Amino acid sequence: MSDIVADLLRFSEDPKADPRTRRRQTMERLVQTLLAMADAEMGSEDPQHRHSIIHLTTIIREMTGSIADADDATFSAIVREAAMLIRSLQRRQADAARFTVH
Repeated sequence: MSDIVADLLRFSEDPKADPRTRRRQTMERLVQTLLAMADAEMGSEDPQHRHSIIHLTTIIREMTGSIADADDATFSAIVREAAMLIRSLQRRQADAARFTVH
């Protein structure tokens, strides 16, 4: 999970960026990651799963400002939970790929 957290927390190249801007960028990377995972679910046997990922992505996108303004502990908890979710989705996709006939 630490690799996902590291990817999400990789801040901008601009050392002058304020913490709120870096947090917004982190949330934007999270949204991009989830959208890529939803795209990977195209043609899946379970369209509800893809819909759930997109719904979650929409919620995060709409709350990006609030998340960026959260205190450090809350922001860290959100990022940890997001990382666990992404890891779970990656495992699910890997498991499904094993049973996919090409």
